[in-house]
Amino acid sequence: VSKLAADGSMIDSRWATDLQNPMGMRVSGKRLWINNNTEIVGLNLDNPNDRIVYPIDGAISLNDLATDFSGYAYLSDSLNSRVVRVNLATGENSTYISTLPSSPNGVLVQGDRLYIASWGVMSDRPEERAEWITKTAGDLYWVSLKDAKKSRQIIAPELGNLDGVEIDRNGNIYVSDWESGKLYKISSETKKVIDLGQYGQGLADIGLNSLTGELALPIMLSNEVLFFTPSPQ
Repeated sequence: VSKLAADGSMIDSRWATDLQNPMGMRVSGKRLWINNNTEIVGLNLDNPNDRIVYPIDGAISLNDLATDFSGYAYLSDSLNSRVVRVNLATGENSTYISTLPSSPNGVLVQGDRLYIASWGVMSDRPEERAEWITKTAGDLYWVSLKDAKKSRQIIAPELGNLDGVEIDRNGNIYVSDWESGKLYKISSETKKVIDLGQYGQGLADIGLNSLTGELALPIMLSNEVLFFTPSPQ
């Protein structure tokens, strides 16, 4: 895990090491929580060698991670088509929601909503499934954390192979498409999907600076992080 300043300058390229495949991260309390294949790892922000590790029952390949204000994390287990909820105090975990037939990728908790950016419905062919090829593009939707039925509320249907999702202080939603490299904005006022441009294949788990409104755009296939400031509307 690398640590960068808000302006993109490198502070420590190897801030945390000895992880297998870190994907998705959020700060909760004094720890940075990261998915690591089939486990979740909590790194002390002052000393990344101080770690808590919780194995996740039945996980195949954990992807994105979101946290709430009640001490829980929500993990997208993409190849299992489910979201797992983890008690960060105890490590107790279980399937929170099945997303069949689609595979979840980006997750975000905002208020009493869990937003899910779907990768899509995987191909039935094993060789294509191994390459994460989809037969149906992914939806952007949310479910209420207070609704036992967890009914899906579709925001943008079949938008793409979606990866990261963030929401700014004005309620605008931003979502990335890994395959096309496009960044989308869903306006809080018009609810329309706005194409903000193409940033290269591999546009992954975006991050939002809540103080400045700036978005960090990691481009996996070119090994770089770009910074984008949306218009204030």
